[in-house]
Amino acid sequence: MNETDFKKRVYIDPFAADQEILDSAAGNPILQDILDQTQKMDEDIRGIMDVLEISDGLKEKLLAIPQTDEEESASEKTLKTLTEKPAANTNFFQYFAIASSLILVLGVTFSLTYNSGPSSAEIAFGNEVINHLYHESIEIEAINSGLALDPMAMPMIANALTGVGTRLVSNSFIIKTPVRFAKPCIIIPAYDSAHLMIEGSEGAVSVFVINNSPVSIEYKINDDRFNGIVVPMGNGNMILVGEANEDLGEYKELFSENIEWVI
Repeated sequence: MNETDFKKRVYIDPFAADQEILDSAAGNPILQDILDQTQKMDEDIRGIMDVLEISDGLKEKLLAIPQTDEEESASEKTLKTLTEKPAANTNFFQYFAIASSLILVLGVTFSLTYNSGPSSAEIAFGNEVINHLYHESIEIEAINSGLALDPMAMPMIANALTGVGTRLVSNSFIIKTPVRFAKPCIIIPAYDSAHLMIEGSEGAVSVFVINNSPVSIEYKINDDRFNGIVVPMGNGNMILVGEANEDLGEYKELFSENIEWVI
C-alpha cells in the first residue's frame, strides 16, 4: 500500500484500522509513525473536547461581527459545535472539522483583540507542515548526510505537481537546482499537496504546494529544528522549510516564478 492510500484510510478512523493497515504499518516504519501520530492527534482532540470551556463573552463577540447570510449560517454552526459535546463514535474527519472550528473561533478572538499577524488557523496549518516533515525523515537525512540522491526525472516532478493542479512554467531551472525528491502527499485531510526537496546550503529544503485556501499573509514557521515560510500563491499556498539557518529567500523567488496553477 502506498503512503497516500494509507493516509486516506487511516484518517477516516485511526482506531478502526483493519488488518491490511496494521500489516502495512508493521512492515514500514514510516507508515507506522503516521498511524501512531494520527492516533495521538485523535486522542488529543478528544481530550480537548472533554475539557473545553468557552470563555465568557466569546459568543457575544462572534455575534457582534457583521455577517452575510452565508457567514451567519456558518457562525451558527460553529456556536452549536462549541456548545455541544460530540458523540463518542465521532470519526477523525469530524473531529478535525470540530478542531478547525475551534481554531477559527480562536482566530476571530485573536483578530478582535490584536488585528495583526497570522490567525490561529494559519499557525496551526504551519505546525501541520512541520510535523509532516518528520514523516519524510529518511530522505531529509540522506540529503543532509551528503548521500547522492539522483535528481528526479521531469515526468515524476510533473506528476507530483499535476495532482495539486499546478505545473512548472519552465523546467530549465531544475538543471541548476535539481529536485531530489518529488511526490504527492497529504498534509491535512481533504486537500492535495505536492512535496519537493532540493539541496540547500544547510541541508534539505522542502517545497510544498497545497491547494487549500490561500493564507491571509506571508508568515514564518519554525520549531526547535526547522525554519520555514508560508506564502499565499494563487489558488493555494507554497511552503518552504529548511534547517534552522537556511536562507529561504532565494528558493521562494525561484519557485514562485516557476510554478503556476492550471486549475
